[in-house]
Amino acid sequence: MKLKAIRLALPLCALLLSGCPAPENSDSQTTSSTAGENDFKVALLTPGDVNDGGWNQLGYEGLQAVEKQLNAKTSHQVTKTREDFKPAFNDLGDQKYNVVFCYGFEYGKDAKEIAPQFPDTKFIVVSGDVYAKPNLASLELHLEDATYLLGMAAGGMTKTNVLGCIGGQKFPAVADAFTAFEKGAKAVNPKVVVRTVYLNSWEDQSKGKEAANSLLAQKADFLIHNADQAGKGMFDAVKNSKGVMVFGTNRNQNEIAPNLCLGSAVIEMPHIFAEYANSVRDNNFEAMIYPLTMANQSISVHWNPKLKAKIPAALMKKIEAAEAQAKAAKLKTG
Repeated sequence: MKLKAIRLALPLCALLLSGCPAPENSDSQTTSSTAGENDFKVALLTPGDVNDGGWNQLGYEGLQAVEKQLNAKTSHQVTKTREDFKPAFNDLGDQKYNVVFCYGFEYGKDAKEIAPQFPDTKFIVVSGDVYAKPNLASLELHLEDATYLLGMAAGGMTKTNVLGCIGGQKFPAVADAFTAFEKGAKAVNPKVVVRTVYLNSWEDQSKGKEAANSLLAQKADFLIHNADQAGKGMFDAVKNSKGVMVFGTNRNQNEIAPNLCLGSAVIEMPHIFAEYANSVRDNNFEAMIYPLTMANQSISVHWNPKLKAKIPAALMKKIEAAEAQAKAAKLKTG
């Protein structure tokens, strides 16, 4: 089975576990589950706690999908600083884990260095761009396919012509998603101005709230974030706002602010994790960069059913036309 096109052969309805809770002891550094003898072992490293309602929680839901669908033994570690990366890699390699999902761009350099020391373990960097070793691959995120569509909604509905973006750090995938959001907005409203703030933090909710309040003070009436735990600050800032709407990213975050979150740009991570772990178990793993796009059903927009009707019909028709282009790999978002 070649994974370049990402067949996504496992049943989607069985894998999308977005309702699965994060571990109650989410402040702990390691959680694990056990299966039977001759275990297929899969681990997840995240840069933050999995109770963020977004990126890290989505990764944990992916691990849960692997455990459920493949009857795998699973393990999770939080590695908040780069000093934590190598000890975690070495520990999982020594334990002969079959697959280690390194959940973030920041893991790429160390994974590339350490992977050759553990040839029987497959390392997969999520949101990465490394694959130079035979047991190292990357899942390259193209969330911009979805954020372009959200930008169209914001650009067509804004009353102030000011939109805001809040990012944790200026990682390539984050910057590309915001560029696409702006391009989508200007495709329907050339007068739009998009203001972007990077927090230099994925954890500090107060910084996220301050950034959101600053953008609101500049009359932004649509906000989007890609800031993990810090992104919760955006939702907190707008909870009592009138005339303001927001968007979620990575995970479906509509339920965080059901009366204000118009939609979310979503990575179908539970399905993706199970597919790639299964490729390792079936000896079909390929060391390459795997693109995750709307064209291969890895990226999607989840509109909030409570608010979708607020999008004017003529605007939604344009959004649906752009979505059809994205699914055909013909939408230019950069």
